Amino acid sequence: MSAEIGRSSEPTWEQDIKPMFREWDREEMMYLLDLWSYQDVRDNAESIYDRVADGTMPCDAPWPQERIALFGAWVSAGSPK
Repeated sequence: MSAEIGRSSEPTWEQDIKPMFREWDREEMMYLLDLWSYQDVRDNAESIYDRVADGTMPCDAPWPQERIALFGAWVSAGSPK
């Protein structure tokens, strides 16, 4: 992950968020949304955040707390591209 906790700039889609979703994650979710699509993730950001925060997404292993916090910061910042 390219972002560091405590950095002064807000996370961005291309640099920080999109790389968190693996190809396997994308394939597993294509029936519902494309995790490599900015628009799809932005439109579903609150639901995605809820799922990663409660550990039900991704289905093979929960994200570390730092990754959850980074995604939450991106959502709170208005999901910058």
